[in-house]
Amino acid sequence: MPLVIIESPNKIKKLTKILGSNYKVMATVGHFLLLSKKNLGFDHDSFEPNYYVDPQKQNILNNILFEAKNHREIYIATDPDREGEAIAMHIYNALPRKGRSIKRIKFNAITKKAVFDSIKNSSKIDSDLYNAQTARRLTDRIVGFLVTKVMWNKGLKQTSAGRVQSVALKIICDRERKVSNFLSTDYWIHNIDFKDGISSSISKINGSSYRCLSLKDSKNTSKEIKSKSFSISNVIGKKRSISPKPPFTTSTLQQKSSAKLGWSSKKTMDTAQKLFGSGYITYHRTDSTRSDPSAVSDIRKEIVNIFGSKYIPKAPRLFKNKDSSQDAHEAIRPTSGQVPMGASPDEIKLFNLIKNRFMASQMSDAEFSTIAYYIKSKDKKVELITKGQSKTFDGFSKIIISKTKDVLLPVLKKGQVLTLKNVTSKKNSTKPPPRFNDATIVKVLEEKGVGRPSTYASIIETLLKRKYVIRDKKSFKASENGMLISDYLGENFSSIVDTKFTAEMESALDKVAVGSLEYKKLMKSFYYQVDNAVKEVNKLKLPKSFICKDKLCPKCNSSTRKNISKNGEVYLSCSTWPACNGIIKNEKEGIIDIEVGRACPSCSNIMIKRSGKFGSFWGCSSFPICRQTIKVGVK
Repeated sequence: MPLVIIESPNKIKKLTKILGSNYKVMATVGHFLLLSKKNLGFDHDSFEPNYYVDPQKQNILNNILFEAKNHREIYIATDPDREGEAIAMHIYNALPRKGRSIKRIKFNAITKKAVFDSIKNSSKIDSDLYNAQTARRLTDRIVGFLVTKVMWNKGLKQTSAGRVQSVALKIICDRERKVSNFLSTDYWIHNIDFKDGISSSISKINGSSYRCLSLKDSKNTSKEIKSKSFSISNVIGKKRSISPKPPFTTSTLQQKSSAKLGWSSKKTMDTAQKLFGSGYITYHRTDSTRSDPSAVSDIRKEIVNIFGSKYIPKAPRLFKNKDSSQDAHEAIRPTSGQVPMGASPDEIKLFNLIKNRFMASQMSDAEFSTIAYYIKSKDKKVELITKGQSKTFDGFSKIIISKTKDVLLPVLKKGQVLTLKNVTSKKNSTKPPPRFNDATIVKVLEEKGVGRPSTYASIIETLLKRKYVIRDKKSFKASENGMLISDYLGENFSSIVDTKFTAEMESALDKVAVGSLEYKKLMKSFYYQVDNAVKEVNKLKLPKSFICKDKLCPKCNSSTRKNISKNGEVYLSCSTWPACNGIIKNEKEGIIDIEVGRACPSCSNIMIKRSGKFGSFWGCSSFPICRQTIKVGVK
């Protein structure tokens, strides 16, 4: 009897049903090895990771190893991605191998055909994929531990940095700054109604594009238009079509579920995981837009049966992947056309969203007839325009509702004189750029090559959990803590929070995954780059952005500096510490007159109260880089 080892226990029931009683299925319940906290968790010469078994997973691992003794044939069927490959390697190294056949199998969907095809085409564990995931894990650890320690030394207690997390935070904070600094401008738009059944807008005045920025100009323009006569100078009619979008990738699924269902990225990924684990959809962590030809053939037949042959193009649609796509798995699609039996309402909503997108991707274009009337005043000084369109064939919009609405216009001829009915103007104000929401931040992260779509949900949740970002209705608003952290990292670790640097790192990880870049070479370069940056920053004084000249110390009237307490609260302390120990926690609570470790006079890292053979003293937190000490009580 073969043993099949998977990641999630939620898949055991479905796989057992597919494989039958001749197979035993067990789950690792995700990762069971943790990186050691000693020496950053790896050997600094070989860059080999140092792991230990998660105490909470020890019994799970013991049960798998005990069961493995009873099986000569073992299949490792962890998820078909880099993380799954890492878990596969870890379980392979832990299993007893003597006299056993241990093989790696991967399936993109939990269906009978996919599972048994994977067994038939079993292979070895991909060491390149394993190295790529290990490199990702270690680079995250290097930034997380080394940079975070510096931040704590600078007074940003209980904060953290992350290789991808900090870049995402900077993107949100940069947008927040644009929103805060935005100055609104008033402008007026004019609507010109004709008795001939059309309404027009101003295109040009005196040959130049027109924009009205004052009430006076608005009134003058309205008066000028009323004094003129108009006629149709040109009529342009066109046919246009809109093609359907490709099936969902991880990123586009998160974007659409946010826009359509109002869901967070986390909720989308959690629900998709349940659908995949139950065998209803293909693997939901993918950046590919290709689909299995047999699935495409089936959905085309279904389209013809429901809507007729005119609703499919002559040949199946093929979609081009992005240059950065790994193309390891096909796009997200349903494994069958049936709505999941016994599924939750949320699972049904997401399933229908996925199915409709997949079906629409193989349907005909939506076709439109457009018309534009170009209108000029008799003296040629004022130019107006009116546009209309009508849908002539719905195509894929039969199931995907289009935002494009029909604007029907009467038939008018070139040279036809128009009769003016009314001229109105309306005041508007420019608006700041919108804050990011789940859909737009995911889109920007993908466009800039920051992280991987499968990690976006966890990145967003981390920022929310640590309160660097807060939800304002459905938008993300950077908190005071988040802005402070982002400012510090941007000023001192500009390369680490640079989107280009992060995107290049993702590209390097992709090269490791295909064996074109050596793992050790990448790790050595990255580690020493971050380590050297940390050593330099440790010597620097606080960034100017931390100093508040408009908030004076209530004890000595000096400027104050921003800090983050161990409770995650931003407060101000006197910039002359230890000469003065004044603190402003917040304006309501006023002064807290206590002595706390702040600002080493040599390097500006915080001072920590320590004990020695001569009693208590303040020592620099960056010891041994800085050996500054101050006796307790000395001003």
